[in-house]
Amino acid sequence: MISVPSLDAKVPARFAQAPWNERTAFWCQLDAQLPPDHLAREIQNAMAHLDLAPLYHTYSGRGKAPPRPDLMLAIVLFELRRGQRHPSQWYRDTPESYPLWGLGFGIRPSRSCWYEFRECAGADVDTLNAQLLHEAVEKELTTAECGALDGSAVAAHASTRRLINQTRLEQRLEQLEAATQDEAQGEATGAVPGWMAKTSSGRAHQHERYGQAQEQRAKRQAANAQRPASQRQAPDQSLVSSGDPEAPLGLDKDHGFGPLYTVHTVRDVTSPLILGYDGFAQASNAATLPPMLRRSQQLTGQNLKDLFVDRA
Repeated sequence: MISVPSLDAKVPARFAQAPWNERTAFWCQLDAQLPPDHLAREIQNAMAHLDLAPLYHTYSGRGKAPPRPDLMLAIVLFELRRGQRHPSQWYRDTPESYPLWGLGFGIRPSRSCWYEFRECAGADVDTLNAQLLHEAVEKELTTAECGALDGSAVAAHASTRRLINQTRLEQRLEQLEAATQDEAQGEATGAVPGWMAKTSSGRAHQHERYGQAQEQRAKRQAANAQRPASQRQAPDQSLVSSGDPEAPLGLDKDHGFGPLYTVHTVRDVTSPLILGYDGFAQASNAATLPPMLRRSQQLTGQNLKDLFVDRA
């Protein structure tokens, strides 16, 4: 039976009370339908080992009482295991999934609440993972001394259709600056290009991103100039993503060209645990070994003695 009495006692009073509890008849009916090995039970049992005080402290305690973050975390963990990574999907699934009803004791957070929770909980991911890894070492479930390093290219949240070169980048910055000046002088901006935002705040956000794109392109051009002449890219062929300027361009795991990041993990050889993880704004595995060793030590408190790596 999914039970959270220990969690209930640790939840500060400033959070809204869940609609149901363990004595609610409908919740008991839902719980009875779940098999003993259901993912929802696995998640709830694992959460009993977490100290969620850091997560609770991210809430200011002012304004309307928010939904309980421990119940929201349980729902998110369930969704992530099923491959649902977006708050908008969590919002749609919560009122439609019986296991999520049980895990959340009937809570129905708004869409904006899910996005806010992602920001709050995201800052404590390392802390929560480190808690479990340290406990695993203490209980001798792993020595955290032998791992396997693996990296994978992951597409950035940016469209390949928004790649621009230096000429177009400079033109768009000039157009944005001209529109901003007209607006500051009280003049009508007139017809704007299809790519330009229609509001002043939107144009300010675009100007910031294009400025970031220009900075990133300058850094890449400087690195390009250090390469041998045979490997050097022509300046007019250097592209940058206006949607995610920091993301470098390369081939992802599906051999599609576009903006991407490289995600690395250190997997424990003797258990299913992940001893370290990090993301890099680069399209290759170069120079990622030292930072991954440091990340693993930070999370586990142990130094790796053996590490398996591939040729990259």
